[in-house]
Amino acid sequence: MKDSAHEIHRSYDEFGPIQVLDDGHKRYLTFGTDDEQSCQLINQPHLLQHEYTRAILLSLLMVDPKHITVIGIGGGCLLTALNHLLPECHLQGVELRREVAHLAHKYFQLPKHGLVKIHIGDGFDYLQNIDNKTDIIIADMYLAEGIDQQQLSAQFIATSHSRLNQGGWLVLNYWLDHKIEDHLAEALDAYFDQVYMCDTGGGNWVIFAGKVNTNRSLINEDKLKPLSKKAGFSLNHFLKRLVVLV
Repeated sequence: MKDSAHEIHRSYDEFGPIQVLDDGHKRYLTFGTDDEQSCQLINQPHLLQHEYTRAILLSLLMVDPKHITVIGIGGGCLLTALNHLLPECHLQGVELRREVAHLAHKYFQLPKHGLVKIHIGDGFDYLQNIDNKTDIIIADMYLAEGIDQQQLSAQFIATSHSRLNQGGWLVLNYWLDHKIEDHLAEALDAYFDQVYMCDTGGGNWVIFAGKVNTNRSLINEDKLKPLSKKAGFSLNHFLKRLVVLV
């Protein structure tokens, strides 16, 4: 965050403080630390600012989604970008903290219409208790102290697999300050047909686990340039960083 950013909102819930900062050009969401939970260009809210969120969009080259589930919405920047890129796609956000979802609408221009729905509650509980399936699950479950450990459990991987349509993908944001835990790699290998990861260059790795036929092509190359143009950055930059995990 820029030093010139000033606080325009502060509130508290049972998990701690929530701040919104603004420097006149960008808006930031933080949980009382120096770490940005969300960052958004005020005049171009659909243009993703964090490298890991940009890498997540590689999943749109792997499947043509009709329904996407995002667990851990923060300021809603990823949902806003997805709605811009895929205006006909049904988007389901899941956010643990009601106040965070409220601020996403109030300060971060998260769209309010029928194709963008928000559920307030624990993301793992949500997956365990829904009947419908989805084409992409994006898990970005972070608290002030770091990643929600549920996201790294074998139970979460198994449940996500059961909630994906055939051909669907689980996408995990993973802060890599050490190697990927063996139990996570083993669970991904056990449940999914193809597993890749992308080093975004800033400490975050994005993991892509596909419930797909291993004989089919991973990437729809025909979508690469038009999707990059609409997103406002080169997806090929992240595609080159994609490697097989297991």
